[in-house]
Amino acid sequence: MASKLNKLAAVNIVLSNIGQAPVTVVDNDNPMVVMAANVLDEVANSVQAEGWTFNTERAYPFTPQADRRIRIPENVLQFDTSYDSTLETVLRGGCLYDKREHTFNFTEKLYLDVVWLVEFDDMPDAFKQYVAMRAANLFAGRSVGSAEAVKFGEREEAQARAAMMEYETSQGDYNMLGTNTNQNYPTYRPSNVLIRY
Repeated sequence: MASKLNKLAAVNIVLSNIGQAPVTVVDNDNPMVVMAANVLDEVANSVQAEGWTFNTERAYPFTPQADRRIRIPENVLQFDTSYDSTLETVLRGGCLYDKREHTFNFTEKLYLDVVWLVEFDDMPDAFKQYVAMRAANLFAGRSVGSAEAVKFGEREEAQARAAMMEYETSQGDYNMLGTNTNQNYPTYRPSNVLIRY
């Protein structure tokens, strides 16, 4: 029975790309295993930072604390106010800062569009496969400088990227006539011409 890809299996994919034997645990004793795990995390962070349906939330509430500051959690990769907001917020010292008003102080709850960093095992499988393939090629180039190993893995990486994009377009219900509130505009349907009222 096939199982979903977990972080250990992904590390083994990265190691196998340069001919290393698989490991049973991601430990700190073997420098190659640690390097493979670090490259996997690096690629996972980079891919997630693009913002996908599984790790993006619209209008997520942030409430000011007693000191009137809004602290942004470590697992927020990026955030933005809504397009009609008068605020121009950035992250400074782990807190939200309004560049227009030049202040850290907020009196009301803010709603931000947020891209979250999720754990590897919580990503959809299509994303895990792509991250593993991309990390394997990056690792091969960095660790042994093998152009052949990278060239060999480029096709697998491209196929994994295509599968990831297929998943994303399916989950996102994208439509060129869609709205930013995830409502779809009903397009022309020839069968509706025949309907008589």
